[in-house]
Amino acid sequence: MAALQQAQIDQYYRDGYTVLENALDAEEIATLRARVEGIAAGDLPFPEASIEFAPNAPRERHIDNLRKINGPADHDAFFVQHASKKHLLDAATALLGPDIKLFGDQLFVKGPGGMEKTYHQDSAYFHIEPMALATAWVALDDVNLENGCLWVVPGSHVGGAKDHSEAWMVGDREDKKVPDSEIDREREQPILLKAGDCSFHHSLVLHRSGPNNTDGRRRGLATHYMSARSRWTAAPADKPDYPLLRGRTYPDCV
Repeated sequence: MAALQQAQIDQYYRDGYTVLENALDAEEIATLRARVEGIAAGDLPFPEASIEFAPNAPRERHIDNLRKINGPADHDAFFVQHASKKHLLDAATALLGPDIKLFGDQLFVKGPGGMEKTYHQDSAYFHIEPMALATAWVALDDVNLENGCLWVVPGSHVGGAKDHSEAWMVGDREDKKVPDSEIDREREQPILLKAGDCSFHHSLVLHRSGPNNTDGRRRGLATHYMSARSRWTAAPADKPDYPLLRGRTYPDCV
């Protein structure tokens, strides 16, 4: 399998993202798709509360009706095994250091007509310090301008946390976003991927995704890695038990 080269590591620190091509081979992608579609269809055991339907989609279990599968690794060891793949962990180690824990994961689905996701930083949702998690976003389908690729503002991670002060509605659920006035659209860049490629982005880099204007699917599995030296900043009683994937744990850390 491919590994991050020094130029890609340098790009990640400079721009807040980089791409590892051919992170998964065709067989691994087929297996991952089958697992995801089995969960989506209800053929595999998975809690209903962790299934998020797309706004205005029928509440019927089918992959094209979903927007997100939340925390698959919390409920299915298959996704912990995915997060533990050597080449993905090698990349996470190159970006975060030798001691790696799994913060969590999400499977993003954009079926035909799938909605956009506005500009945000992942760390706005993560109660972790320092704000330096790395997300490995594996493409299950080819990702392009038409079907809702990620867009990033290169270098925006060095400016720290932004105020996510504007409401953004996902159907009848209120989410949040960075105000449009804070985004330099002239600098944004798309991340275009082939199925099996993996982008890595910093948890503070500003990013968004467009709508899916095609008749196909755009699915991505986002695995969030963090240093085992990170600290939990919310209520102690709410701290999850993050699995150690490589290296060692530290007292008073996550």
